[in-house]
Amino acid sequence: MIVSIKTKIIQWLLDEDVSVATVLGFLSIPFTLAVSLSTGASHYDAGPVMLAGFLAGLYYSNQSTAVVRAGLRTGVIGSLPVIWASTSFIASGWEISFSYAVLAVAFALLWHLFALVACSFFGVVGALVGNIVGRVPPFRRIAPKTV
Repeated sequence: MIVSIKTKIIQWLLDEDVSVATVLGFLSIPFTLAVSLSTGASHYDAGPVMLAGFLAGLYYSNQSTAVVRAGLRTGVIGSLPVIWASTSFIASGWEISFSYAVLAVAFALLWHLFALVACSFFGVVGALVGNIVGRVPPFRRIAPKTV
């Protein structure tokens, strides 16, 4: 079963239809970490994820069905740095007491879920805005003509 899940994750990452969104999601991670490190472990900024979603929406603006998928993929991958913030919280819980650490782990799991949903939302919003901007004449990509 674990091999099946691992295979599905790899297939999801290597999906050629939205491969640019995957790359943009991974590229947003260092910028998110840089912004978060400059403000402290308790602060998490989703601005780079939204910008990556915008660029994905701009890139996929001529394919309306791929825009939401691209934004969602960018947001999910871009939410990976939240693990850093949660790990810091859990580590501080182990220093206080075991019962506090259990509470910290439970809270961290809820935080992961919230951050995943929030970053996915910001990625989709960025992609939708990028899609709208991508349809404006200076940015519009013309589909290749077939003979």
